[in-house]
Amino acid sequence: MTGFRPVDGRSIIEVSAVAVTPSGGGGHVREACSWRINPRCPLNPIAIGVHGVRAEDLTDCPDFADVAADILAFIGHDPLVFHGASGDVALLNQELAVAGLPPLSNPVICTETLARRRWPGERSRLPLVAERLGCAVWTRHKRRRRQDGGVTITGDYPHKSRADAEMTADIWLALGAVGG
Repeated sequence: MTGFRPVDGRSIIEVSAVAVTPSGGGGHVREACSWRINPRCPLNPIAIGVHGVRAEDLTDCPDFADVAADILAFIGHDPLVFHGASGDVALLNQELAVAGLPPLSNPVICTETLARRRWPGERSRLPLVAERLGCAVWTRHKRRRRQDGGVTITGDYPHKSRADAEMTADIWLALGAVGG
């Protein structure tokens, strides 16, 4: 995303989706796709520090409206699983509205909510839940507020859309939520 708050006009810069095929008590990843998007607005410097994507990286990318049909075709009518679903769904629906398309009508499941139910009182950030379940951790970062009011981003791995989608799929499968 270009920023952190929907009211600040944040826009999507990348959409990643992972299709999971249920099998038995688990499942496997069938296919993954990513779309880079030119938001046609400034990127928040803190967001750049989190995901490492700069405005010049998006110059030749299409607008959301140009890839919306491909995204919708990929997800079809399948349930959508997000870690922190409410914000992601709201942002996708905002972009769909700007593109003149109806909002998502798919069932939505939030692995963050499932993790909070499973481990009440524990932190539920995506990489922490992945570690707790023995899944691969693809992104890890921390925001630290400096004395001058700025923010420093530190971490082992950049916060990438595709990595988050793959971790969320792994979490979903590890939670046994895709029973066959």
